[in-house]
Amino acid sequence: MGEIKQRVEVLAPHYLKTLKFSGYHPSRTLKMIPPLMKETFKVTSTNFFEDIIKWDTVSEITMFFGAWRGKYTEDERTTRWIQVKVQGEQHEKTLKGNVTIWLRSYLITKFKYSNSIIKELLRLYSYYFYSERRRQYTEVARNLLNILEKELRVQLESAKEPTASEE
Repeated sequence: MGEIKQRVEVLAPHYLKTLKFSGYHPSRTLKMIPPLMKETFKVTSTNFFEDIIKWDTVSEITMFFGAWRGKYTEDERTTRWIQVKVQGEQHEKTLKGNVTIWLRSYLITKFKYSNSIIKELLRLYSYYFYSERRRQYTEVARNLLNILEKELRVQLESAKEPTASEE
């Protein structure tokens, strides 16, 4: 039994969306991204993967990195994937620093077949009939990625440095 597998990049031709932020307490993005991904992309906990979180606290400048993935099944053939990576640094005493966030999303469509005739019929079906459905899924994923980007920008820019009276 074989399988036809098609991958569609949601942000093609760029593949990645990059956000850069400088300001107060950028390491909070490590805590902020998982719930935002789950909420925005309707990803359940079983389909959410925290791939890696790293910290380097050897010097006064703390460096950090995080990567997450989430998957959502659109229908029996298509699955939407979202990947978020974060890399940044933060000064230990002032808590000021910068962070770079990379957003990526893609769709994977799989058609299973048992012989070469079915394989060719599935290719025709995919090209003539299923492509419109895949375009709709791509548009939905692009809109959700834009919502996630806006929410990240709002939360990162809303954080203010505490004043002397608040400390």
